[in-house]
Amino acid sequence: MAAAAGTAPSLSAGAKVTVTYCNHQSAKITEPATLNGPAPAAVYVHGGSWVSGNYDTGGFLINQIGPDLASKGFVVASINYRLGPHYRWPDQIEDVKCAVRYLRANAHHLNIDPAAIGTWGQSAGGHLVALLGTAGPSAGWDVGSYTNQSSKVDAVVDMAGPSDLLTMGDQGASGLVQSSFISLLGPIAPANLGAALKAASPVTYIKPGDPPFLILHSDNDRIVYPQQSQELAWDLGANHVSHQFFMVSGAGHEFDQPGGSPTTAQITVMVVDFFIQTLVFHRDPPDNG
Repeated sequence: MAAAAGTAPSLSAGAKVTVTYCNHQSAKITEPATLNGPAPAAVYVHGGSWVSGNYDTGGFLINQIGPDLASKGFVVASINYRLGPHYRWPDQIEDVKCAVRYLRANAHHLNIDPAAIGTWGQSAGGHLVALLGTAGPSAGWDVGSYTNQSSKVDAVVDMAGPSDLLTMGDQGASGLVQSSFISLLGPIAPANLGAALKAASPVTYIKPGDPPFLILHSDNDRIVYPQQSQELAWDLGANHVSHQFFMVSGAGHEFDQPGGSPTTAQITVMVVDFFIQTLVFHRDPPDNG
């Protein structure tokens, strides 16, 4: 079932629909099998170095976590966003923020509790969801449709996302990721590059009152170094933002290498439990660092 942009269709329990939300981007929405009033929502933002992927990519990150959330009573939305290098920054974060506003604007039709919207993403998706959690309207990215709604989210799961584009490193695979983001900026004077990278970094916007974070990173990630998540966790803690940080052992950038610990099944449980605690019970999980 597909729906046009504008007002979302009114969905019943168990329904699945693909909608067009902002800037001709698509989102897949899955309703839980049972509805007892407005439900919490979880939004998946895919990775792909901001230049590839779609709402179906990410392996277990969407194929296991998404259905498990739906089975626990969540409305699950998996979204596309404009990809570089054809589309320049900040088109990507503008779309992701617009997706959250779309869900709030259509909360009644989609059976969503507008005060209980969380988001999860990995790699470039982790970067974008971290910005959802930290960057408010003053960043200038709340443009386009549904601007009478807030793009604020109530919980964030950041999995191996770049948090400080200035400190990613310019060598090896990590350097390629940084270069991929720089390509989104288009022609830019070298003297202005640092300021542009800082302005696009989640750590720049952290402040007291930000939503709770669950951060996961693999100790053998050579695409986005673990120090990125360590810096994010430190800055959240310095601003008294509730957060949990878990270093995964040997699972690689996508958390699915054989022998990784926790396993993909265990990571799925961690993410779902975090959203249940923060979005259903509205409790901040205890910090672990």
